Amino acid sequence: MINKLAIQIREMQDLAEQWETINPSVSSSSIGWHLAHNLQVINGVVASIAASNPANYAPKHTFVKWLILLTKKIPRGKVRAPKYVVPETISKEELEEALDRASLSVLNLLNQSPKQYFTHPMFGDINTKLAARFLWIHTEHHLKIARDILK
Repeated sequence: MINKLAIQIREMQDLAEQWETINPSVSSSSIGWHLAHNLQVINGVVASIAASNPANYAPKHTFVKWLILLTKKIPRGKVRAPKYVVPETISKEELEEALDRASLSVLNLLNQSPKQYFTHPMFGDINTKLAARFLWIHTEHHLKIARDILK
């Protein structure tokens, strides 16, 4: 899964060149917003995992979590991002810095124990392995939107 995330980050680097592009029929946000949001999620999740105490891991089983992890899809327009991962302003330089951090963050996942975790606002605690899968699914969701913006 780490390799898949690395490939997605490479695609985000390519898309960053068109960060200001908007297509209101697809999304009211620019490609840059989708990339910046996704990078905030990647960097935040990995930082949370690294700081977590595996002894406190308490998974929560929900149908929606199971469905998203199984289908590998997040439905568009059904969920709003929490305020702490909504980018306010986006510059190309900030986007490039976040991309660099995300490349390192993904590699950092390899150094985490399996029971380290982050707490998702809807899904509860998600361990390292499932977090990598969630990040790949979430990233693919925003990459699909960015691809559609460019169509």
